[in-house]
Amino acid sequence: MRGAPLLLSPADWKVAQGWRDEGMPVDFVIEALSEVFERRREREAEERVSSLRYCAAPVKAAWRHQQELLGPARRQPAPALDVGQRLVALADSLPASWGPSASIAGWVRQLEGTASEVEVRLEQLDDEMLAMAWAGIDQEGRDELDDSLREGVGRLSSRLAGVELDHARRLLRARRVRRKLGLPVLSLFAGPPIEEPD
Repeated sequence: MRGAPLLLSPADWKVAQGWRDEGMPVDFVIEALSEVFERRREREAEERVSSLRYCAAPVKAAWRHQQELLGPARRQPAPALDVGQRLVALADSLPASWGPSASIAGWVRQLEGTASEVEVRLEQLDDEMLAMAWAGIDQEGRDELDDSLREGVGRLSSRLAGVELDHARRLLRARRVRRKLGLPVLSLFAGPPIEEPD
């Protein structure tokens, strides 16, 4: 899940595409995902969620429930994803206070193609944006981020090892960099940045 911030795998892309094909509005999906994670917090679940597939069944169940409440006469066909409109919204969500925002916003606005083609390019731009963000943080800021990272990674080290732990470290660093600079996740399916406690 990219808002974690995890990048969409091909399997995750199919899940998101399936939700869109069934006519689920983005706002509905975001709300359903929020409910899934709220229930996890209530259960104090500790296992890591690294895929939209974890949420596929509960989101689909919530959609079926809503459709049953609406009845056949009020169901709406799937709205087409307006790629251009989403790209403008993403470009506009980049913080003006961060130097490279104008350049990245320009690149985002120029993207063309199908939703899947655009999403692949957005993933690349997101990686480039995070690399630029990290490069622009002074040593004191990097040390501060790395200190907070050690604590978060330390809690995971008993459950993860090797490659998985390195991956988790990269994801936690990306999350902290985003939060520090107010950077969005560059994805057609990303909601607004989520404020999370450290």
